[in-house]
Amino acid sequence: MENNTLLSHELEEMRSQINLLKEKLDKQTIVNEEHIRRSMKTKMSAINRIVSITIALGVFALLYCTYFFYTMDFSLAFVVATAIMLAVCLVLTIAQRVTLGKADFSHGNLVETARMLGKVRTHYAEWYKIAIPMLVIWFGWMMYEVFNIFEPSPMMTGFVCGSCVGILLGGFLGFRINRKVTRKANEILTQIEELQK
Repeated sequence: MENNTLLSHELEEMRSQINLLKEKLDKQTIVNEEHIRRSMKTKMSAINRIVSITIALGVFALLYCTYFFYTMDFSLAFVVATAIMLAVCLVLTIAQRVTLGKADFSHGNLVETARMLGKVRTHYAEWYKIAIPMLVIWFGWMMYEVFNIFEPSPMMTGFVCGSCVGILLGGFLGFRINRKVTRKANEILTQIEELQK
C-alpha cells in the first residue's frame, strides 16, 4: 500500500512537472511568434517607407515632366502620353501601398497577409516585363521629339546626354527599389511559412 502511495505521489509530481514544462513551451512559442511578428512588422514598415518615397517621387515626376515637356514645346501628344504613363505608374504604386497597408502582423490572419504580400511581390518582380519596353518606346519618342525641336547645338547635345544619364540613373534606382521590395517580401513570406509550420 505504501508503495502505491509513493508511486502515486511520484506520478503526480511527474504530471506536475510535465504541465509546468508544457506551460513553459507554450510561453516560449508565444514569445517566438510575437518576436517573428515584430520582425515581419519591421520589414513591412521598411517596404512601406520605400513605396511611400516612390509615390512622392512619382508625384514630383508627373508634375515636373508634364510642365517641363510642355514648356519646351514638345508635341502635345508626347506631353499627354508622358503624363498618362506617369499617372498610371503612380496609381499602380499607390494601389500597392494600399494593399500593403491592409497587412496586419500583430494579430491578423497570416494566410491572408501572405496572399496580399505575394501579390505585391509578384507585381514588383514582374514589373520589368512592362516597364522596360514602355521606357524604350517612350525614350525613342522623346529622342525623336528632341531632334525635331532643337537645332543641332550644344544645348541639344546636353539635353540628349542628360536624358541618357537620367534614364540610366532612373532605371538603376528603379531596379534597386524593386529588388529591395521583392527581397523584403520574400523574407516576410519565409517567416510566415515558418510560423505556419
